[in-house]
Amino acid sequence: MLSPPIRILIVAALCALSLIGLVVRESTARASGTEVMLAMEAVDPRALLSGHYVIVGLQENLPEGETCPPAYIYEDWIGPQPRQEIPTDWIALSRSGDTYRVAMTSLPSREEALSIGAVAVLGTSFCNPRQLDERGVVIQPASQQMDLGISRFHINQADAERIDRMLRAQTPDSEQRIFAIVSIGSDGRARLKGLSIDGERLELNWL
Repeated sequence: MLSPPIRILIVAALCALSLIGLVVRESTARASGTEVMLAMEAVDPRALLSGHYVIVGLQENLPEGETCPPAYIYEDWIGPQPRQEIPTDWIALSRSGDTYRVAMTSLPSREEALSIGAVAVLGTSFCNPRQLDERGVVIQPASQQMDLGISRFHINQADAERIDRMLRAQTPDSEQRIFAIVSIGSDGRARLKGLSIDGERLELNWL
């Protein structure tokens, strides 16, 4: 019969092997997925930076005159307009230059998403329509947001604060400088690979 210390060592070794296996599987999936570049914006300023990471807010301000992309309308939903805020299963992404944008949301299957866009990803998405003042002047452009299950990019504190300042300095009419580099696996899951800052790639190197 094994002594308690030996049993503890065996359990610890099995846990370590399981963790290593998980890391290897995730690393393989990340390396083999389709790489996409997605626009990032600053999050709510009340969400204070805490720790050595950048908060990944996948949001893109739509060009002037462009409306929110359509959402899939399920047969059991009745209404005069497509819903603009729906928890989604599959999102179709279309290529736009070197980056990707939402083509349609709330699709029920990967096949339907791929029939519309170049890449299909699991997640949630919603669009904020543009806001006008009483004179009809645009005070806030339409913006498309996504939640793909990735929220933080861990990096040293100095770089995290620098990137956060750059994100907050972006304006709707300025050139996009910061993108999330995301790998979309065959399972539809999004895995963060890194960030692109003014064309410079900062990639995860510990997974």
